[in-house]
Amino acid sequence: MIKFTLKKHIAYTAPQEVFETLSEPEGLKALLPRMRKIEFKNRTAHKADVVMHIAIGQMFGVIRCEGQLAWVEPESLTFKVQSPLPVETVWKLTPARNGTDVHITMSLDLVPLLGPMAAFVPTDIVIEMMTNEIKHAMREVEARIQRTRAQNRPAAA
Repeated sequence: MIKFTLKKHIAYTAPQEVFETLSEPEGLKALLPRMRKIEFKNRTAHKADVVMHIAIGQMFGVIRCEGQLAWVEPESLTFKVQSPLPVETVWKLTPARNGTDVHITMSLDLVPLLGPMAAFVPTDIVIEMMTNEIKHAMREVEARIQRTRAQNRPAAA
C-alpha cells in the first residue's frame, strides 16, 4: 500500500469556493491530467457512483475504474475505487487565516493490478508522480477560482 499526504493553502479563498471548483463534474477532467472520461451515476445529495477512464501508462493504456465519490459540503470530498486499482483520495477543506487549508491524503494498492510485480515498483517514483498530479490539480483549482472571479466582476465604466 502506498500512502502520502499533501497540504496546500489557497489564499483569500473560502472553503466553499474550493469545494465548488473540486466538485464541478464537467471540470474534473481538466483537474486530473490522466482522466480521459468520467461518468456520474446514481447521484444523491451526498454521493455519486463514478465511472472513470484513466490513462495509467504505456503498459496498461486507459483503464476503466468504478468507484464512489462522497462529499460533505464544503468540508470534504472522498473518492474510493476498489477495482482494478484500489485508490482512496480524501480532500479536506478547512477555513484558515486568509484563506483555506487543503489537506489531501491518497492511498493506492498496486497489488490487485500488478500482482507480485508490484513489489518491484519504486514507491518513491509513484509518490512523486501522484504528488505532481495533485499539485497540478491544485494549481488548476486556484486558476479556475481566479477566472470565475474575473468573469463575475462587474465591468469597469
